[in-house]
Amino acid sequence: MKSRTWIFKDFLSRHRVKAFDSLLSKRLPPSNATKHLQVGEHFLFFPPPFEELGKDGYFDYQNPASLLENANLRYRRRLWGQGELIQYMPIKLDKEYTCHESIKYIKRLRDEHIVCIERTVLQDHPENGLSKSNVCLLERRVLIYTNSLANKTAAEVPANKEDYKILKSLTITDMDIVTYGQLSLNPHRIHWDKEYCRQVEGYEDIIMQGPFSVQLLQKCIQPFLKKPITQLRYRNLNYIYPRTTLNVCQSLNFSTNKHKFQIRDLQKTNIVYLTAEVTC
Repeated sequence: MKSRTWIFKDFLSRHRVKAFDSLLSKRLPPSNATKHLQVGEHFLFFPPPFEELGKDGYFDYQNPASLLENANLRYRRRLWGQGELIQYMPIKLDKEYTCHESIKYIKRLRDEHIVCIERTVLQDHPENGLSKSNVCLLERRVLIYTNSLANKTAAEVPANKEDYKILKSLTITDMDIVTYGQLSLNPHRIHWDKEYCRQVEGYEDIIMQGPFSVQLLQKCIQPFLKKPITQLRYRNLNYIYPRTTLNVCQSLNFSTNKHKFQIRDLQKTNIVYLTAEVTC
């Protein structure tokens, strides 16, 4: 694979963050931060150019066929599997920042490909070079490319439940998902095109975006934490359909600076949609 790096600039407008707050305003309180981005809110910014989109409507420059220059590597679905966010210094609102994107690794696992994308948000311009002194945020996201259809039944956790407490319950609607896609400039058809979801990828409906679930988690848990989040590792275990009522939960087993959280199903208590480990 050739070494590739992409550079995106964006103006981090507080109005877009307020728009996200407004989306959930009847269910969650607005963010207290008025000068800086909270961890995960950068997902609203730094969209790639829309020049290369695949049949699924998503950005094609990061897929295995493009990265490995092999046109035969075509896949039915791409999934946002997991990721990590590390905050090094505050990111100010109403200011332009630069994002460096590169491919950390790409590997084949049986009939699938896994692509790890690394994004670095810088407080300075790229011509000054990439150094630790100007890195505000480091993000790694893992995409899974597969030809399998979406599972009809969600994977369940083992019967012996982990001790946890519910912090917040709320229902996600189809308009929440469509609106978040517009706010984050995410063109992926699985988040707005029901017929495509059913006929091509095997879903029953559109599904919630991976970044949306992370931002939702952050908004729910931050009021319960005494310090700002400096690191967040997450894993998406099941996809979330509209009209699903979610329980945002905190594990009762945690250390002084590491906390574990989950997004679970309210009715089907053995279904976990997302797990996260948070460091403050």
